[in-house]
Amino acid sequence: MIDVLFVLDDKTEVPAIVNKAAAMFSVARIPASDIKPDHVARARVVVVHAALRSVGHVERIEQASDETRRREDCIYVAKGIDRAGIVQAESIGIGRVFAAHQPLDDVFTAIQAILNRELSNKLTGHPASVVQAVETTDTLVRQVAAAMRADAPLPLRLLSASSQSIGVAVGSGGLMQWINAVELHHSQTSRHIMMVAGYADAFARTLGLSGSDTALFTEASLLHDVGKLFIPISILEKAGPLSDAERKAIMTHPLRGAKALKRDNAAHPLVIAAARSHHEYLDGSGYPDKLAGDQISPLVRMLTIVDIYSALTEERAYKAAMTPRLAITQMAGMKGKLDARLFAAFRDMVLNPVFGSQRSARSAENGPVQDCLANGIHPLDCGVFSHTAGQRAAG
Repeated sequence: MIDVLFVLDDKTEVPAIVNKAAAMFSVARIPASDIKPDHVARARVVVVHAALRSVGHVERIEQASDETRRREDCIYVAKGIDRAGIVQAESIGIGRVFAAHQPLDDVFTAIQAILNRELSNKLTGHPASVVQAVETTDTLVRQVAAAMRADAPLPLRLLSASSQSIGVAVGSGGLMQWINAVELHHSQTSRHIMMVAGYADAFARTLGLSGSDTALFTEASLLHDVGKLFIPISILEKAGPLSDAERKAIMTHPLRGAKALKRDNAAHPLVIAAARSHHEYLDGSGYPDKLAGDQISPLVRMLTIVDIYSALTEERAYKAAMTPRLAITQMAGMKGKLDARLFAAFRDMVLNPVFGSQRSARSAENGPVQDCLANGIHPLDCGVFSHTAGQRAAG
C-alpha cells in the first residue's frame, strides 16, 4: 500500500504538490487516462490534480473508484482558476475539493486526516491506553516533522506525554500488545520510532531503572531518528536498492537530528547525544564520529541495541521481518561492536517465552533511588540488578 496516489493530466507532469507530498508520504502518480481500480485499491488516499476537461478522464476516475471511496478517501485539487474541474469533481462525489488558490498545507492536512481516520479504525478493539499512546506519539512525530521541514522550533511539549503514555500501554498490556498495534501504522518511519520506544521502555523495566531514567531513555528513543524526518519518504521507504547518493543522504540523519534538537536548547543533552551517536559502535567502526569504548554513553549503548533489534524484526518495503531468535543470532555476530553485558540482558529479555505478554506496572517505591543513565553510570554497575539477575544477564 502507498499513502497517496496522484491522478494527473499526463505522464510527464510532476507538479509541485507531488514533490512536496513525497517528503511526507509514500506517493505514486498516474495519468487520469490510465487509472484503473487496482491503482485506487493500492492507495490509502487519492488526490486528483487534473483539469478534468475530458469526459473520458472523468469516467475513468468514476469507474476506478466506488462512491464511498470518492466521498471519504478522495481529494480534488484544482489546477487553475477554471471552475470546470471543481464542478466535475463535485458531480462525481469527491469528498474534499480545493480551489487552486488554497494553501497546499490545507491539502496535506486533509490527506493526514484521512490517514488518521484509517489508523483510528484499525485500532478499534485495542485497549484505550494503547490507542492513546499511538495517537499521542503519532501527533508528536507529525508535529516535529512539520517543524523540521519549516526550520521552526521543535514542539517537544508532547515528548513527556508520549513517553508516559507508552509506559502505561506497555506496562499494563505487555510489549507485544503494543507492537501489534504499532504495526498497523501506515508510516514505516513512525512504526520504527514507536517500536524502538516500546522496546526501550521494556528494556528499562527489565534492568530495573528508575522512573526518571526510564523516561529519559524512552524520550531518547522517540527522538533518535528525528534527522530522518528531513529525508524524503521516497528514499526512506524505497523498495529497491539505494543508490550511493540515497545512502549518503540517509547517513546524514544523526548529525541533522542532533543539530535540530540542539538549536532550541529544549532537549536533554543525553537525548541530543543519542540522536547523534546511535549508529556508533564500541570498536570505532560506526558513524558519524567514529566514537569508541568509553566515548559512548550507557544510554547510547542501550539505544543502539534496541534500535538494531527493532530494525531487524520489522517488516520493511525492501525486506521481510526476522524472527526474534534470528535477529539475536545476527546481533551476536557483531562482536566488539555492542556492549556485551547489555546485549546479554536484552537477549534474555526478548527470548523469554513470556516476555511479550508480561505486565509490569511501575511504582515509585519499587524503583531504585539512584539514576544511572542520567549520571553516565552503566546500568549493570549501578546496583539496580539483584546479584542473581546480574549473573544471569552477564552469562
